[in-house]
Amino acid sequence: MRSSMSFILKYINKKPWFLLGYATLFLESLTPIIAILLQRDLIDRVFIDRQYQEFSMLILLYSIFFFAPKLLFTVRRVTFYHIGYHLQMSLTKEFLLKVYELPAEIFNKEHVGKLLNNIRNDISDASDVAVNQLMSESVKILLTIIFLSYSIAYISFTMFLVVIAVSVIYYFLLHKFGEKTKQYSQRVREEKSNVSVTIEESISAVREIVAYNRQDWQMKNFENKFHCYFKAILREGLYKTKILFVSEPFLYGTKIIVILFGGMRAISNNVSLGAFVVSFTLVDQLVTELGHLFQQGLMGKRLVASVNCIQSVMGEESTEFGTLEFDSQIDSIQFRNVTFRYSPDSEPILNNLSIDFPIGKKVALVGESGSGKSTIIQLLLRAYSPEKGDISINGVPVHNYGEQYSDKISVVFQQPHFIPSSIKENLVFDKVYQQGEIETICKEMLCHDFIQGFPKQYGTEVGERGTTLSGGQKQRLALSRAILKNTEILILDEATSALDTETEYRVQQNIDKLRQGKTTIIIAHRMSTIQNADFIYVLDKGRVVAQGTHETLMTESLIYKELYTFQQVC
Repeated sequence: MRSSMSFILKYINKKPWFLLGYATLFLESLTPIIAILLQRDLIDRVFIDRQYQEFSMLILLYSIFFFAPKLLFTVRRVTFYHIGYHLQMSLTKEFLLKVYELPAEIFNKEHVGKLLNNIRNDISDASDVAVNQLMSESVKILLTIIFLSYSIAYISFTMFLVVIAVSVIYYFLLHKFGEKTKQYSQRVREEKSNVSVTIEESISAVREIVAYNRQDWQMKNFENKFHCYFKAILREGLYKTKILFVSEPFLYGTKIIVILFGGMRAISNNVSLGAFVVSFTLVDQLVTELGHLFQQGLMGKRLVASVNCIQSVMGEESTEFGTLEFDSQIDSIQFRNVTFRYSPDSEPILNNLSIDFPIGKKVALVGESGSGKSTIIQLLLRAYSPEKGDISINGVPVHNYGEQYSDKISVVFQQPHFIPSSIKENLVFDKVYQQGEIETICKEMLCHDFIQGFPKQYGTEVGERGTTLSGGQKQRLALSRAILKNTEILILDEATSALDTETEYRVQQNIDKLRQGKTTIIIAHRMSTIQNADFIYVLDKGRVVAQGTHETLMTESLIYKELYTFQQVC
């Protein structure tokens, strides 16, 4: 648990708030005990010795020390909730930054739903347990135990020894049950994560599920996952009941012993009636606090389980890029003897590939599915690293460049992503453009007219992942976004596949006009869209098997001619 707390403390940036929190916590722990001790004076001095003149003062003091903890409790909870909220925000922010740094292959193993579960549940639970329980409630309980123990030892040292014995027993119980508690908690989290993943899949794939009439199958899958989750909760609940069955007898047995021992001493006049009542109340309170501390110890095992889930992602090795500034123009883009495969046991997607991309030209990559076209783009975007060989720009390996590298390249995928915000927000992506500049580019990409048709025009909300837009509309907006960025390299990966032939032809013409003198790399299955490319690379099984213009390849490359002829026939 110590390492888990050390991990959490790194992300707490509101440490001055602890001064207020622990000041109120100290007073909150002390004032109820003073109120209990005042009961002795009420019984012995007022009711036994008949010093009635002190009654009003004692009642006033008792009221103050009895009700003060309620106010102090409120201040403490608000203070630690403030700390916990900022911890959750800080931890979530670092988690998201870590996700951005993860190698792309991690997302082939980790489901998005599991990562969402880490944020929704594990980070939230870890923040709450660490701050509001262990740093706040546990410290308050410890302080209360110390004050109670001192007060009991002052009244009756023998009773204090009884309490020490109970404390030792609780310690051994915590050691015995703690590890199992962590295991059950970990299992519950895993099953809950599986349920979250299933729900996320059910919602994100709703169109496919309905289209293939797979609702019953999806519901059965959900029921199976939820059944496993329920079984995990049931096992954890039964184990907690077992813990209570073992620990509770010590709590109540201690109270009975104190009543017996204290009562005998009161009967024999070794202690006053007030001292007996107060000592029993203190011991009762102390044993209760020991039980709470035991539960807090088990709570610590929950923290370990939560932190383990968080660290399973945060502990992954990040993709390391260099810090070299990239403030010069691009003069060369080279692939040298590049070999790459997506998993160690699969066949290479690229096999000793070498390409020199002409700068300032329109370059096309063609080939059958699986020939490695999109993989080249992913490597150029630094989503993956080659197994062998080098990828360089201006003679420098691309991984040596810093964050400025992404400012040099823009990309449009076949299925572009949109945030649930306005059309304008999705176009500018926090950059500053004049409205006229945005509209000019949108006109060139043939999307200004349909935007104007919306009630709020550029302020129209596109919905989750752009669900309110058609495939062709999304692609044209994505093209507008990329053209606005105006980078030296533009990559189009099946970026016009959802457009009809006429619209695609007009959009491609406008792109050629706007990108004159800049490097544009195109992947397209429609051969008609790349006929006018300045240079075409033909790929087959991860190798470049031909290169040149359309006219040259039609006469010199059988593979290219077959691809082109087949599309013309179809």
